[in-house]
Amino acid sequence: MSKTLFIVESPAKAKKLSTLLGSQYTVKASVGHIRDLPVKSLGVDLESLQPTYEVTDDKKQVVSGLRRFLKDHTRIILATDPDREGEAIAWHLKAALNLKEGTYERVVYQEVTKAGIAKALSNPRDIDMKIVAAQESRRVLDRLIGYLVSPALAQKAGVRLSAGRVQSVAVRMVVERERAIENFQPLPYKAIFLTIPEAPELKAELRAKPWAEDEKHVTDPLIVALLTGPRKVRLVASENKQTVVKQREPLTTVSMQGLSGKLFGLSAKDTMKAAQALFEQGHITYHRTDNPNVSDEGFQKAVAQVQAEGMVPSLDKPAFKTSVDAQEAHEAIRPTDFSATEVGDSVAQKQVYSIIRERALLLALPAGMDSVANMLFKTHEAFTNIEGAKMQAEYLAKGRIVLDPGWRMAAKIERFTTKDTHLPNLDKGADFNGTVKAEKKETQPPARFNEHTLTKALEAAGIGRPSTYAAILENIKTRNYVEFEATKSAGKTKTSPPLKPTDRGFYIVDALINLAFMNYGYTREVERSLDKIAHGKMSYKGLVGPVLKQIQEDVETKIQGESLAKVSQCPVCTHPVVQHTNKKGAYWMHRDKAHSEQCELFIPDQSGYPAKPAPKITSQCPNCNKPIKQLTKNRNAFWVHEDKADQKPCGVTFIDDNAGKPVMPIPPKTSLCVECGDTIKRCYSSKNDKHFWVHSKKKPKCGNYFIDDREGEPAFKAES
Repeated sequence: MSKTLFIVESPAKAKKLSTLLGSQYTVKASVGHIRDLPVKSLGVDLESLQPTYEVTDDKKQVVSGLRRFLKDHTRIILATDPDREGEAIAWHLKAALNLKEGTYERVVYQEVTKAGIAKALSNPRDIDMKIVAAQESRRVLDRLIGYLVSPALAQKAGVRLSAGRVQSVAVRMVVERERAIENFQPLPYKAIFLTIPEAPELKAELRAKPWAEDEKHVTDPLIVALLTGPRKVRLVASENKQTVVKQREPLTTVSMQGLSGKLFGLSAKDTMKAAQALFEQGHITYHRTDNPNVSDEGFQKAVAQVQAEGMVPSLDKPAFKTSVDAQEAHEAIRPTDFSATEVGDSVAQKQVYSIIRERALLLALPAGMDSVANMLFKTHEAFTNIEGAKMQAEYLAKGRIVLDPGWRMAAKIERFTTKDTHLPNLDKGADFNGTVKAEKKETQPPARFNEHTLTKALEAAGIGRPSTYAAILENIKTRNYVEFEATKSAGKTKTSPPLKPTDRGFYIVDALINLAFMNYGYTREVERSLDKIAHGKMSYKGLVGPVLKQIQEDVETKIQGESLAKVSQCPVCTHPVVQHTNKKGAYWMHRDKAHSEQCELFIPDQSGYPAKPAPKITSQCPNCNKPIKQLTKNRNAFWVHEDKADQKPCGVTFIDDNAGKPVMPIPPKTSLCVECGDTIKRCYSSKNDKHFWVHSKKKPKCGNYFIDDREGEPAFKAES
């Protein structure tokens, strides 16, 4: 019998770790968070600031199963993820399982490998309550804003809207960028450049600062006329120097999401899902990081792989700057085994791994070397500049030549495509009869954010953290605050389409703009305070107390805006109906719930107006002969009892549809559990596209509610 219970978050990771740890360990998963603030109440005492946690309904069975395993194990290891969220989950596990001090160990690891786990097991520690406090502060602040601001916002709008500590700030960025685009006035200007007959390929650009109001764009036609035409010039400066071209940074969470979107069209959510799977399979180091530097161990592994591939490595590890707000808790993302050239169970996983590996591997190759040349020409004649002073016009030509490609030669996915720009051999001090010309140009509006550029903007502003960005993006999309811009080119799909705000996005920003948490600087300081809590330099109440006070003051007087509710007439009963939206689109409901009881609960939307519901299709249950009605979900038809009271006596909840007619569902295949003898049945998950088995009892004696499927039969452990 194994003596050590090793608890992780993910079932997939538990499966991998079982193969690494051997029979002396029982590896079980908490399946993510097991405790949280209550679903239907605030869960935070506004006087004491004490949060109340409860085991979530979907995890009660998991907790019961883990408690049963405690009896048979003398050593308990909490091995959740090595970030703040993982530390908090370990703490919640300790509380939910009633673990006493000294009866458990906390271990952290950066990779799911034998070496990584062995290192973790040799360095057990206590749960870091400073890190737990930081995560608890983040969760409580998010709850306070959600529960105190959202109802007031929804009441003002007349429709269901929600505010979020970071998500609303992200929407503000998108809204402000959209308004900058809408208000943009193109500025016509002239791009002025010099050519000389001795080198027709040379094109030297005017140094515009003295000649332009904005120091960039020459707009004054008098100045354009003064500068253009035949001009005698002298080459007053010519330099040619060699410059090192440093390797690209290995990937962080943000750059991984951006590069996956740019190259493969993956969303931030899909990228993180693929990276999570790669981490759990043991292929990459921890993927939630803002540190662009790999560890010494990781660099040596890259060097060894470069040598194995017959290339000459660089033995000097490149160092990269981190942002002021970076936590740097983990190294950059890299493979655990560089010799694995292709890994992953899906196309997305293979794609994400490929860019992680290439970026990290190129670190071990020598830097490149380029020759950079500059030539500065100055006119003999002086002209009157924008400030009324006389001065000579200067024109600068730039060139660049690759001397040694270094790491760039091995880049296969992010190929290096810059072409050489040669400058001619001209003598410094020589005079030339040149020609100055002007080209019509026009300033361009700022580009809309896409998922990557919005994430980069949030990171640059110090708002949010690596583990939160994908969830933020998903929230503001699914809540219909932002949407993707429609692709203009027929048949072409943009790999990372631009985001634009919806009417609701504009509304929540305008309604909440005067609240403190919508201020970029305020939100950044809150993030920094969370970092201080994690390092023991600030307390939970020291942050949550002042923020709560500010929220309460702001909610009373600073939310603004007219009603956003769109009201129309029910096409069935003519009573007022109000438009609602969810992630699937718009629908309508009666303003007065009493009217829906005599009419329809949900009214479909058609081009922004309520439409008459499709005629109800009814029949008789093939099992009990009671009235049933046809429903559809995801374009699949099925049948249910019209009166829910008839469902239990019948014993059938959902009735299959065959060409528009109800048919009895095929009874699921059943078997007996070899461990406890209870009945189990075979089920199918459309989400994961696979079969599995479940016990008929919610709390089976064996503790394994779910059992894997192998070719139509239950895959019991004894048979594995």
